[in-house]
Amino acid sequence: MNQFKNILIKGVQIKRLNVFVLFFVMALTISVLAKFSDRVTQTLSLELVPVQLNPTELITDSQPQFMDVTVETDGYDMLKYAFQHLTYKIDVTTLDKSNSTYTWTADLKDFKGSDFFDESFEIIALSPKVVRFNYDTQSQKRVPVTVVARTQFSVGYDMLNPLTSRPDSITIVGAKTSLDTIDRISTLNIEMTAVKSDINQSVELRIPPNLKPSSNVVQVFGTVEKFTEGKLNVPVSVVNLPEGFTVSIFPKEIPVVYYTNLRTYDSITATDFKVVCDFNNFNIDSKVLVPTLASHPKSIKNASLEINKLEFVMTKKND
Repeated sequence: MNQFKNILIKGVQIKRLNVFVLFFVMALTISVLAKFSDRVTQTLSLELVPVQLNPTELITDSQPQFMDVTVETDGYDMLKYAFQHLTYKIDVTTLDKSNSTYTWTADLKDFKGSDFFDESFEIIALSPKVVRFNYDTQSQKRVPVTVVARTQFSVGYDMLNPLTSRPDSITIVGAKTSLDTIDRISTLNIEMTAVKSDINQSVELRIPPNLKPSSNVVQVFGTVEKFTEGKLNVPVSVVNLPEGFTVSIFPKEIPVVYYTNLRTYDSITATDFKVVCDFNNFNIDSKVLVPTLASHPKSIKNASLEINKLEFVMTKKND
């Protein structure tokens, strides 16, 4: 009996609580609706979007322009604007124009006479009242593509020629003042390790802001081959010797160390290199001749001389 009584009491308490919560929610709802029916003042931020530009012109501002518009209206009407990104289009053909700027001097009547706000809105204030849009003549330019890469090859592998791109140049469209400062477009950095096969991959281009490229991506290529080192003794030639003198040098041949691919290694001979000592570059205080590698085959990636100083004996010819 007591158990039944307790259950009945709890049921009555829960019912009373539910009734209280219901009346509280109804009262809160009525209060909120009443507030919405009141007049409210709010400042709205409008993004200003220039339209009707000449086809040869473009806006060069790095950031969009905004205007704060303070308005008064019913709470219900304000809800339509409070939670959305607002944009206001401005016909630039109606603005003051200079060689590089469109200037809009805003007035309350610009908004009162437009369809942007409902009739219930009262426009109270604008900030800023003067807005300037920078513009420039639109132009285009063809520029080469530079591949930016850091490549680490597996031991015994390398490339004879640098990486290339396809296309090797692109067209960029933008403000003439911006294009005048650009002479090439580079790829994003490419990092490659343990490379031992041909390279063929798509790479994005690093496009400066406010420019439109004919392509955002290029294909990068590279031929990877097996490489080896070789050494040949190459005779030294003396050039620009002063008239009336003879010279003897020691040694008469210099070892040239070179790095090339296996494909052309066997075809390379000492006659493909030219080592010279130029007396026009002779420093009398040094008392030695400095040889230089004047030429080497195109199939060589790099080459160096094992000896960089030569002794010499210079004698005057007998008349």
